[in-house]
Amino acid sequence: MSPQNCVEALQAVVGSKHVLISDSATRFYRIGIKIGGGGALAVVLPKSLLEMWKVLQVCVAHDVIVIMQAANTGVTAGSTPMGDDYDREIVIVNTRAMDDLVPIVRGEQVLAFAGATLFRLEELLEPLGRSPHSVIGSSCIGASIVGGICNNSGGNLVTCSLTTSRASTSAADSSW
Repeated sequence: MSPQNCVEALQAVVGSKHVLISDSATRFYRIGIKIGGGGALAVVLPKSLLEMWKVLQVCVAHDVIVIMQAANTGVTAGSTPMGDDYDREIVIVNTRAMDDLVPIVRGEQVLAFAGATLFRLEELLEPLGRSPHSVIGSSCIGASIVGGICNNSGGNLVTCSLTTSRASTSAADSSW
C-alpha cells in the first residue's frame, strides 16, 4: 500500500483537518524542544479513544511505525523521530486532544487520558488537598501525566532526594 493510501485512510478516520502532512504543519510534532527530530509521513490528532484505536488499526494495516506522543515536551526525545534512517514510514499520533481527567474514589485516584497534563492534574487535585505523582519543573512546560510516568519522574525525585541525602551524609561522615 502506498503512503498516500495510508494518509487517505487516516483522514477517513479523523478528518483531513486532523491529519497533518506538510513539513510546516508537522514540524512542531516532529522536533523535540531539547533533542530529537526527523521526518514523518503524517501527524494524526485523534479526539477520542475510539479514533485512536481506529488510527492504530490503519497504521498496522499499512505497516508504518507509530510514535505515540502526548505533550511533546521533548525532554527525553521519546516521542519524536530520531533522524531519518527508519526502515518504514512514520506516523506520529499526538494524543493532546484526549486530555480528560476523571477523579475516582473521592479523588484518591484519577483516570487520566493520554493527553492530560501534570498542570491540569495539579489544578484538579489542589482543592482535594492532594498532589500529583510528580511536581517538578516539567509541570510548567505542559508535560503529560503519561510522559511523567513513562519517564519515571516520580522515581527521579526519589533518586534526587537519595543522592542529596547521601551527599549530606558523605560530607558529615567521610567513612560512607
